[in-house]
Amino acid sequence: MAIQSSGTISLSNIRDEYNNGSSAPILLNDYYRGGTLVRDNASNNTSTNLSANVPTSANNSPLSINDFYGQIRGFKKTFSSTATDQSGVGIFGDDFAIDYPKEIVIDSSQTVGSTDPSNAALTIDSTGVGSITITNNGSIEGAGGNTNGGTGGNALQVDGSVAVTLVNNGTIKAGGGGGGQGGTGGVGSGPTTAVISNVTDKTGTAPSFVTYEIDTAFGPRTWGGIGSSQWGLKISSNPVRSNISERGPVWFSFQVDTSAEYTLTGRISNPYPEDGQYGHRGQPRIDISTAENTASQGQGGGLYGNAVDWSGIKAPLAANTLYYFCNYTVGPYTYTAGSDSTGTASKFFYNDMTCTLSLTIDVPTNGGSGGTGGVGQGYNQAADSGSGGGTGGTNAGTGGTGGTGGAFGASGTSGSTGNNGSGTSISYPSSAPGNGASGSSGGASGKSIQGVSNVTSSGSGSLTGGTA
Repeated sequence: MAIQSSGTISLSNIRDEYNNGSSAPILLNDYYRGGTLVRDNASNNTSTNLSANVPTSANNSPLSINDFYGQIRGFKKTFSSTATDQSGVGIFGDDFAIDYPKEIVIDSSQTVGSTDPSNAALTIDSTGVGSITITNNGSIEGAGGNTNGGTGGNALQVDGSVAVTLVNNGTIKAGGGGGGQGGTGGVGSGPTTAVISNVTDKTGTAPSFVTYEIDTAFGPRTWGGIGSSQWGLKISSNPVRSNISERGPVWFSFQVDTSAEYTLTGRISNPYPEDGQYGHRGQPRIDISTAENTASQGQGGGLYGNAVDWSGIKAPLAANTLYYFCNYTVGPYTYTAGSDSTGTASKFFYNDMTCTLSLTIDVPTNGGSGGTGGVGQGYNQAADSGSGGGTGGTNAGTGGTGGTGGAFGASGTSGSTGNNGSGTSISYPSSAPGNGASGSSGGASGKSIQGVSNVTSSGSGSLTGGTA
């Protein structure tokens, strides 16, 4: 309570203001400003000293009772214009930790706001000592949450166990949460053409798992190797095609430049039924192995085919991996070494055996990125809508739209789910197409008052946003 501004002042009036409750003898010289009873501002205290008219001993001026007219024990900071990111320590400096009354006043139509959701607009630090009063006639506003689900900032934050008296005649608004990010679009699958390379023709020999006698020269249909011959290996076309007469087998090594599922076909014709050779053709198989002389054991290739004429079988091949491709014949007709003319042996017979490896493949395509969530409403910042998601690759789903930022005291909305991908179903090198991902949650709002248990409130003002 201020000392009266006119009339008679007694020494007890001065003692009651600056040393309330004391019964010690009153010595006027104990009340110079700058002592322990009437404090002067610390060098980093930006507030107004409410006893500024009391002389300091440094003035070499004798004290008079009249010096105390209208004086108040305490420091006062009045915000008569907009300010940001304020704190008790920032306002009162070293004096914040001194047991001396402190008051903060926000004038009508003025705002103390936060520019960063990690900092409250007005923080009362845990080091505060003495009575601390906040009179808000304007507005205290937290910062809005950042994009993609950022939490909104607190408006008033009281740390530790510092006691604060709040007279709120204005508004105290927590920052709104940021909108959540939209979900990533689902992967799609799209067609492309692979490139085959490092092809080496090994036909004329055979791996050890081919048990019958090699024969690549049947009449005029001698194996022609890599090139354009009808009886050879064509690698410049799509699909890659081999065609061999008699019994082969076809054997070559190769690489592809793209990891994918490659489509295989195999077919054997059935010649000479009139000569009793029907059924001697066997069935075409394709073995793809990463080991030159070993049948595939899960190295990435496999043994493919299950009939005389088959197609559409998929082989998962990894990019830039050397594979050994063998197209040969298996039972039910079994070859036995010897001479056919004796009737003690039998051979595989066929007019031709054809196999293909298609370079037309389907590969996974990336889904579109999720849209950015909007910022939350806060000091000097409106809530923003989220942006649309990005477009993905061929047949991939578009990313979901980002969520809208929350208004003062409200959470942001979640981002929307990304759209599903489409295209041919594949399982290698990864599964596609796939569903879009869910959007992320919107950010929570800040608190209008954080540390409310330390605050004694009055006034006709409002709080926007919860307290904690």
